[in-house]
Amino acid sequence: MKGIDGSALAGALAWSINGFAQSDPDLRAVVEANISTTGKAALADASTMCVGDAIFGYGFTTSSKWTTSGKTIGEIIAAEPRARAALDKQRIGTLKPSGPVRLATGVNDDIVPHAQARRLAVDWCRKGGDVTYDAVVLPNLGDKILTNHLVPLLTDQGEAIGWLTDRLAGKPATSNCWSMPIQP
Repeated sequence: MKGIDGSALAGALAWSINGFAQSDPDLRAVVEANISTTGKAALADASTMCVGDAIFGYGFTTSSKWTTSGKTIGEIIAAEPRARAALDKQRIGTLKPSGPVRLATGVNDDIVPHAQARRLAVDWCRKGGDVTYDAVVLPNLGDKILTNHLVPLLTDQGEAIGWLTDRLAGKPATSNCWSMPIQP
């Protein structure tokens, strides 16, 4: 939430809030207790938006503008045990992948922080997962404007497609969990 809040993709935070509030009664109660009239209007508006619309409509918006207290959504969740518990249930690092996975992350990604993605790879490796981890090292291309999130995705396409093509062809994956201590 810290990465996305106030970024060009801040509208995606509204999508997440909407989805969690719809699927989890504990989170719905937290949303209803903390989201202002302005926030409720933004959540309703964003619910029908595509990525481009969300960038133009809510890019660089901070979630504190949507709350009754002026706190960010992240601050509210940090202080609310029901919300923390509901989100902890979503943490996929607690599971072992049932098949090989490839996880690539930009080291300067400020939307989905690199440390968060790397932590997922480490968690899966510790569970015995067949993980191919790739840290995409590029210079910082501008904070909160999506470039640090999107450019690694684009530059990694060849590797990602090659990895997937090999899996579809029945070739075994080669885990590089052994290299996590020396990976960025």
